[in-house]
Amino acid sequence: MKTVLAAIFAVFLAQPLWAQSERNDPARAIVAMGAYIATDDIAGSAAFYQALLDREPVVALPDFVAFDVSGGWFALASKDRYAPLAQSGSGAVPYLQATDLVTIQTRARKMLGDSSAMILQEPGIHILKVTDPNGQLVEFFQLVP
Repeated sequence: MKTVLAAIFAVFLAQPLWAQSERNDPARAIVAMGAYIATDDIAGSAAFYQALLDREPVVALPDFVAFDVSGGWFALASKDRYAPLAQSGSGAVPYLQATDLVTIQTRARKMLGDSSAMILQEPGIHILKVTDPNGQLVEFFQLVP
């Protein structure tokens, strides 16, 4: 498994992001990625992620809050308005590239009051898994030599 992950990330790093999926066809390039988490508590979730990500939201509406993550958005959306059938903590797992997992781990542990946020070290990648107060898993990863 570790060898497979290392090979995937070696290929990933060898090409520009748009070339990975669009194979040199700029007309078809998708240049930003976004993900959102459905929540019943926009204000509470926004406060949690503002502290965890250490940044202000770029969009702050009553039913939608978005944070800029290198040209894409990591967002929070009202479950009632945008995803009424979603169950808290059961969505796709957002993953965000970071340069300092230890700092994010420290913030998560402080806010969540436990030491469950552990950094998994694999060849070529370190992964920090954080479960937010809604039960949603979010992964942060750091590519390492």
